[in-house]
Amino acid sequence: MQTGDSIVVPALAAGFASLLGQISKGTGDTVNIPEGAVNIGGNGYGYSVRPRSDWDPLANSDGTFASLSLGDDICIYAAQSATGAADLIASKNTTFPDGYTADNTRKIGGFHVGRVRPFSERYNASYVPAAGIVPNSVWDLHHRPVCDPSGFAEMPDGRWISIYLLSEGSGTGAGVVPVSRYGATPIKDDIYARKDFPNLLQNAGMYAPDVQLFRCYAQGAPQGSDSNNDTAWSATSNSGPTTTGAVAKAVSQYNIVDAVGNLWDYLSTEYNTGAAWNWDRSVVNTGIDASHPRGEVYHDNWRSAIGGGSFGYGGRDGAGCVYWHGVPWHSYGNVGVRGVSDPLPRGA
Repeated sequence: MQTGDSIVVPALAAGFASLLGQISKGTGDTVNIPEGAVNIGGNGYGYSVRPRSDWDPLANSDGTFASLSLGDDICIYAAQSATGAADLIASKNTTFPDGYTADNTRKIGGFHVGRVRPFSERYNASYVPAAGIVPNSVWDLHHRPVCDPSGFAEMPDGRWISIYLLSEGSGTGAGVVPVSRYGATPIKDDIYARKDFPNLLQNAGMYAPDVQLFRCYAQGAPQGSDSNNDTAWSATSNSGPTTTGAVAKAVSQYNIVDAVGNLWDYLSTEYNTGAAWNWDRSVVNTGIDASHPRGEVYHDNWRSAIGGGSFGYGGRDGAGCVYWHGVPWHSYGNVGVRGVSDPLPRGA
């Protein structure tokens, strides 16, 4: 070592974070946290993370929640400590825990509290999924979707799916940032045309699922019924959609909610049939930006797929239900939107 050289301890460098593995669900409503190191507060503020098995969020809450309630998104924070080992705190706050600041804490992970359908209960119309920590919703700084992880669940291939049909978050009009929330009014094709949905999804760092992905995440959700809303919001007497997550049994084996019934899932699969091709402006001037000239589409029977069924399709609604004759520019009020996010790249 020569004069002027310096040694950099990684955890002392601003922004550093590393875990030997990933945060995961533990026994019951607990989580397992691997050992690691994290910087909290900038250069020179490195702290170790001690491993915890079956770490209890309730016992380590900042007071923002007294129980784990359906629809909660809980964040896990590492906090500065005089011992050199970070304290861990659970909070409903998305910025920093109550009693702390952004300078002395760092968010390192989190999870969603939702309904869980075990693989062994796939398609079981008698089973009522219980509320708890959704196993495939648990995330950390390096194992998470590119978008906001709140209300998302991971598929086996690593992609993350919004647990709920998306609802409006911040912003207005074409600038709305959609979010995945329990008990919310879902976005539907009313003021928006279906072809507006990809733009809304981009606002939040998401994209729409295709038919193949829909068939995967919808697996295990029971079929709907003509006469009632027991397994899905599908009764033929329904006059419109309900709030997200209103039907307890409408949960797939990947813990995705309302993939059957309520609103069709908008799917990115589009195609054209027919031979009488023509330039058409009417299919462009619809939806949220209908007043802005945006050219024309050359098509004949431009169509798209939608999946799962809607609020009044009864027994047709199901995990294998796909309507192949959807119209991308329509605004009928029966199609909703679900988000997909790629996983954060390794090393990010």
